[in-house]
Amino acid sequence: HSFAMASVDKPTQQPRGRGSAVWLYFKDVEGKENSAACLACKKEVLRNTGSTGSMRRHIESCHPIQFKELLNTEADRAKPKCKDGPQPLKQQKLSTMFAQANAQEWSDSHPRSVAIDRKILRFIVLDSQPFSVVEGEGFRDLLKEACPQYRLKSTRFYHDKLETLYEEIKLQVQDEIDRLRDFGFTCDLWSDGQLALMSFTIHSITPDFERKQLLLCVKPFTDAHTGLNISAVFSTTLGEWGIGLEQVSLLLRDGASNMKLAGELLKVPSAYCAAHKLNLVVKDSISGHRGLKTILDKARSIVGHFHHSVTAQANLKTLQLQLKLPTHSLVQDVDTRWNSTLAMLRRINEQEEAFSVYRTRHRPIEILMDNESDVSKKAVKLLEIFEVFTLEVSRETASISCILPMVKVSLEHLQQVDCFGITYLRDDLVKGLTQRFSDEKKSHYHIVATMLDPRFRLDFFDEEQRNFAKAELVKAMNEILRETSLPTVDGDTAIDEDLSDVSIETEPQTESQPQQLSMSALFEKSSTSSAAAATLRDLSRAGTLLPVSNRGNAMDKLAREMAAYLSEPRLPFEEDPMKFWRDKTPSTAMSALVRKFLGPPPTSVPSERIFSNVGNIYEPKRRRLLGETVEKLVFINYNVRKFDP
Repeated sequence: HSFAMASVDKPTQQPRGRGSAVWLYFKDVEGKENSAACLACKKEVLRNTGSTGSMRRHIESCHPIQFKELLNTEADRAKPKCKDGPQPLKQQKLSTMFAQANAQEWSDSHPRSVAIDRKILRFIVLDSQPFSVVEGEGFRDLLKEACPQYRLKSTRFYHDKLETLYEEIKLQVQDEIDRLRDFGFTCDLWSDGQLALMSFTIHSITPDFERKQLLLCVKPFTDAHTGLNISAVFSTTLGEWGIGLEQVSLLLRDGASNMKLAGELLKVPSAYCAAHKLNLVVKDSISGHRGLKTILDKARSIVGHFHHSVTAQANLKTLQLQLKLPTHSLVQDVDTRWNSTLAMLRRINEQEEAFSVYRTRHRPIEILMDNESDVSKKAVKLLEIFEVFTLEVSRETASISCILPMVKVSLEHLQQVDCFGITYLRDDLVKGLTQRFSDEKKSHYHIVATMLDPRFRLDFFDEEQRNFAKAELVKAMNEILRETSLPTVDGDTAIDEDLSDVSIETEPQTESQPQQLSMSALFEKSSTSSAAAATLRDLSRAGTLLPVSNRGNAMDKLAREMAAYLSEPRLPFEEDPMKFWRDKTPSTAMSALVRKFLGPPPTSVPSERIFSNVGNIYEPKRRRLLGETVEKLVFINYNVRKFDP
């Protein structure tokens, strides 16, 4: 009997109006009078009206344990109710009925028992609990009170059922992959000295323009972390899931040379994680200046003083209340996370009045001087845009299409921030942002994705980039026509002159000043030129860069559709590009183009988030877990919500 058969919503008593005991194991199928659904395996069984013969045969052949229960139930019903003739019936008290029902323990094959087995395993996996949690006194007391009919099983029982649930979720992931066409991948390595794991997530868009994000695996990695070995694991993983290298749109990775080499060996397009680049821009800019380093050292000393003294914390809390300041705790920065430095400076600036009073009333701690306080506040203003940028590219719905426009509006914002006294920091941030993201300006995938995002289109390319961007778009259009095997006509097909003047119209930009920094507000007031024009003739002219045989009727149709799309005003930044394309119902070629280029994420953050959960599972008390068990636990934890919410 399969562990995955039962469902939580199965009735435990016979439906009203059904005389046969067979109905204890079936339910009606809505809208189908001549069908009944098996509660054990969900299969629909055809039946004649008034007959349960086919249902009985299904139970007998497919579910022997339930069939034995059925025979016992029928035998009990056949027994005479009394020996001395009919007796007057007495109505049982409701409390008596419940007591009798609760007194009988369910068999392990009972639908409700199987369903609770599954829920307990789900609890163990989703909450990263050890299997031994079922042996705890508190857990046993809880189950006994909540469901006395259920017999709690051993640790080994639930551990053995993990394989069944893993295979079930794996089949569902495979079914989803088979429905999709192109995939963006993220990849990352994690190690704690005893166990090394490699994760792969896939990102794609369905024909209905719904984003899909799934975990393929978290594989134990026992070999040396070389590019060759990484590429071999990646290739093996693709083969296991039936994904061809040609279906890999883009591989998102960190900047390590072995990761970059792996992409080159596989001959798949790869890109450096945008979040990693932003981290390097900020860390390099901060570390290069002695004045700011002195301020950070003082800030760390202040935070350390209060973190190491309960009395000091209590005194600070009292002062916060007296001075009507926010009762926030101080934040100590961490070397590996630049945004923790930003959070630390924010709290230092916020509580500077409390520190001054504390210094006079309690202990003479070293605080920021007036000029240092001014520099600290201006540094926060400069760094805020990088926090907003990082949060936006780390969203689950983010696409690589957002990187080039965000770089542009971030550079514009930095030039407008008051940074008198720390111009050097602003200049270094601008230089770092420009240099670190120079590759994206030449990247085929980033350029085409930006143009296919209705929030950006061509608006965020300057005049010099625009012609190159159009050429890259036409190249992508020809590639998608070949990949989708749409018919083309050989020859140089001219494009109608009456459509050659289609141009982009942009909405007038407002000068509203946002109260809180947000990427949406920055796009709203961006100085992007509204004179950008993408004409059908431009697309035709760019198309001559490609072989003549790839142009024709199909290319003409796609070019007209693309020109019409590029002529529309761009959407506000907060709008959902997927909803736009879903409502637009594009052609087959346009749909394939959009799904291919907007699918990949801008960062490898999804893979890194996987390892946050690995840390919860592989904690000190569970170091005996095998790598294969960790892989299954993480795989189910990530994917089960998508199929069994």
